[in-house]
Amino acid sequence: MLNHQTTETTLSITEGDAPILTCDYSDTTSSPSLHPIYAPDGQVATVDATFGQEYPPGISFLLGTVSGGQYARSVSSRKQLVSSDWFSIESTWEDATGLFLIETYRLEVHPRQDDVQIVDIKISLRAPKRSLELTGDVGLGYHAVEMEHRKAVDADTRMGESEVNGKVSAWGTLSGLTAAEQAPVGVAIFPHPANGETTFFAEDVSFGYLFAQAAPFVVSTVMMRTLKYRILVYAGDLFTVDVSEYYQDYTDT
Repeated sequence: MLNHQTTETTLSITEGDAPILTCDYSDTTSSPSLHPIYAPDGQVATVDATFGQEYPPGISFLLGTVSGGQYARSVSSRKQLVSSDWFSIESTWEDATGLFLIETYRLEVHPRQDDVQIVDIKISLRAPKRSLELTGDVGLGYHAVEMEHRKAVDADTRMGESEVNGKVSAWGTLSGLTAAEQAPVGVAIFPHPANGETTFFAEDVSFGYLFAQAAPFVVSTVMMRTLKYRILVYAGDLFTVDVSEYYQDYTDT
């Protein structure tokens, strides 16, 4: 059974006595982030360091560049809704001209399996006043805990930062051995095919960061734009966990 614990700025989920994740929505300049998030064996898979703000902490969604909006945008309000196996956070974004974007972040946590933990994320965007184009770094990023021998791999069996960067692929993953425990752990990002083409970028050696960048799109005033992702946190490596099989399960449902 999943249990929820909330504060004014965080929501933590456990299954029995085992922690699964904490969602932090205290940062008023970005979407909610997941840190820490745990593999089924209890290993932490995310890091909260930002390396000079170059990369956001944990697992987080980036809005990129919003056309028509001022650079000094901020969240004016947030409200949450919690159910037994999911929760959602609605953020209203303002700039110098007033309200320009409503973002609903919904997260569903699946029961823990022996080797994997599955989390589904759905981002719904609505422009209440004028259509907006989102470009640049729009998508979901994963900032990895400090690892040794870490490697980024995509669905087309490309391996390593230089091979994965700038390539369109169905999914991407970053895995390695945790520096402290020498335990294999990894996180895969599955963009739903309905999102459109996704280009992956990685810094697998220097910082341990993987980013699934969506193609530019328009958020209109009449139709909500939704992006869906599945996060697979696994205890093991690519020889013991068939990431492609889990992606197939996601797209078949």
